Amino acid sequence: MKRLDGRVALVTGAASGIGRASAIALAEDGAAVMLSDIAAAGSDVAREIVAAGGRAAFFPADATDEAQVAALVRHTLESFGRLDCAHNNVGVGSTGVSVVDQSWEDWDRTIALSLTSTWLGMKHQIPAMIAAGGGAIVNTASMAGVRYSAGASPAYSAAKAGVVHLTHYAAHAHAADGIRVNSVSPGLTATAIVATMFTIEQQADIAAQGQLIRRAVQPREIAEAVVFLCSDRAAMVTGVNLEVCGGKR
Repeated sequence: MKRLDGRVALVTGAASGIGRASAIALAEDGAAVMLSDIAAAGSDVAREIVAAGGRAAFFPADATDEAQVAALVRHTLESFGRLDCAHNNVGVGSTGVSVVDQSWEDWDRTIALSLTSTWLGMKHQIPAMIAAGGGAIVNTASMAGVRYSAGASPAYSAAKAGVVHLTHYAAHAHAADGIRVNSVSPGLTATAIVATMFTIEQQADIAAQGQLIRRAVQPREIAEAVVFLCSDRAAMVTGVNLEVCGGKR
């Protein structure tokens, strides 16, 4: 029996990278998955899951817009009847800027995408999970929110630190509702977005200097952690920030 048979999962930022890998892994383990993204490529991922024998659908939504987030959760309930698991995975940040150099516009956009989106997701997912008798939420944080990273902007570092603490807060606030809330903090991950920031050589250098396992994390490796945290095998795991980073020092 698959770990998530009969469950319904929602994944944001699902068109590529970690979100895409997470949606596919959740479906492979038996969940019906609602994918969401502002990028239309999310519909291609949903079709890929269905072609492989899974259950999936795509609903475009801006994770920083509350009305769209609310509509996404409603559509998930209308499509699959319930909500058991969620992976809030939207986030982006610039590189190569300092506290002094960071612009207001970039700060505001980064906080909205990397922190506000997580809060809005949980705000609307939690009532749906309470109605279903409980559930599990996984938020994508970052090692940049755990310790200093020269490659991350101040806004991104602050936003992801906020995701870690928001996760901890929600876990405490909703444990009595049967809802577990955890976060994953990836190290440098080999996604298309990261490829626009660092060359393959730069990625290798970063991993060699700061990690015990000296390579970039693969999106599927993050996805496997998400599936575990959503499953009953993690029934006593909540309020945890799981570092999936190759032993970043």
